[in-house]
Amino acid sequence: MKNLVHILFILLAVQCFGQKKKEAVSSQKTDFFIPITPDKWAFEEGKVTFEEYKGVKAMKLVPRSGQVVLKDVVFRDGTIEFDIEPSAAEFAESIYFHRKDVKEQEIVYLRMSRVGNPLANQGIQYCPYFDGINMWDMYPEYQAPAMAKAGEWNHMKLIISGKRLQVFLNNAPKAVLDIPELQGSLGEGSIAFEGASYIANVQVKPGEVDGLSPLALPDITDHDGLYLREWASSASIDLPVGSEPAYQNQPKPELFTDSIAAERGGFVNLTRKHGGNKTRKLIWLRTKITAKEAVKVGLQLGYSDEIWVFLNNQMIFADKNLFQQNMKRYPDGRLSIQNGNVRLNLNQGENDLLIGVANDFYGWGMMARLEYGEAITETGNVAGIVGLAKEIATMNLEPYLGTYSNPQVQFKFTFAKKGNVLTAQATGQEPGELQANGRHSFALPAASVLFEFKPADKKVILRQGSESREFVKE
Repeated sequence: MKNLVHILFILLAVQCFGQKKKEAVSSQKTDFFIPITPDKWAFEEGKVTFEEYKGVKAMKLVPRSGQVVLKDVVFRDGTIEFDIEPSAAEFAESIYFHRKDVKEQEIVYLRMSRVGNPLANQGIQYCPYFDGINMWDMYPEYQAPAMAKAGEWNHMKLIISGKRLQVFLNNAPKAVLDIPELQGSLGEGSIAFEGASYIANVQVKPGEVDGLSPLALPDITDHDGLYLREWASSASIDLPVGSEPAYQNQPKPELFTDSIAAERGGFVNLTRKHGGNKTRKLIWLRTKITAKEAVKVGLQLGYSDEIWVFLNNQMIFADKNLFQQNMKRYPDGRLSIQNGNVRLNLNQGENDLLIGVANDFYGWGMMARLEYGEAITETGNVAGIVGLAKEIATMNLEPYLGTYSNPQVQFKFTFAKKGNVLTAQATGQEPGELQANGRHSFALPAASVLFEFKPADKKVILRQGSESREFVKE
């Protein structure tokens, strides 16, 4: 009996020893701290020093420091923590993540003139970069007050999980900034700091997301069918300063060879698709609205930086939302569906909505939403617009060439080619270039004339207003 008890005691002791050893091993924590030493960071010579500051090892970034990049780390999901003592004289204190280079990255920054004010929504901000463009003016909803202090240590923690980002400030239990969907084009990349400050206690914890779901939160506009989300689009076009789109220089149908769909919040993101511009550029967007009856409908508009709106070939609205030139629309020159409003006098049937958007500063784009939908039967059908552009691009003009006459009138029409354009010349008149509308139809907008050809019958019908007349090829 004593031997049995002794054996059981030994087995229990061995088990307890193994458990304690296991606990000791599991209690060891991974060291996520990044050394604050020059060999771990890439920076511009003379812009960063490494020193003891207030009892800790710190990096001192001088004004106009440029980006100070953490070497040999490709960060995707996880937690980034650090202490920062910002300078009150600096415009912004920035941390970049998912960084490919200075053109493609995402940023969170403290805007120093606004921190510490509970009513200043611009205290902390998030935005992506596309083609080197800080998209700050396109996302006014991604900002919040930040109760940080210059000249003191502030602790910041970023949790990135898939499409989500939460930012915590000074160990507060609630995120100071909660981004429902990251907007960057990349899902991984390097980490960098920028802005005059002291940086210390940097930690990078891959995969540690504190239970934050990687899924984007729902877009509250998804249920709203009144947003116009599908557009046929042109390539970007030079628009010299001082020039303006007008009735006489509306784009030809053959320019609309591409299409673009609105992103979150109904945002048609022209910067993501076309990049930034060093000179003033114009993009044309076109869509169709079909109404079961004639109706007047309000159209809410967001635009950056300039916009021109045409309905059924008539200009109905033009405006500018220019931040740098103090021609700002609410909110403070940034993109919002509240930038402007215009009344659409829709005809029964299909209506052509054409919008030109020009770029002046930072990002560019637009959003559009109908205020009323009861009489509307269809929006967003742009396949026909793009299909027409492709049809015109490959159109054979030969079947239309020649002289056409009608014995009841004293003039004839002669149709000829000028490059890839069909021209029409009435007897005794100068020739005019025609605009191809597809399906054997050509317009002379300056005279409000439409020519409808019937190649098999060698005929053309001239339509002007409610009148029409048939001409036969000689």
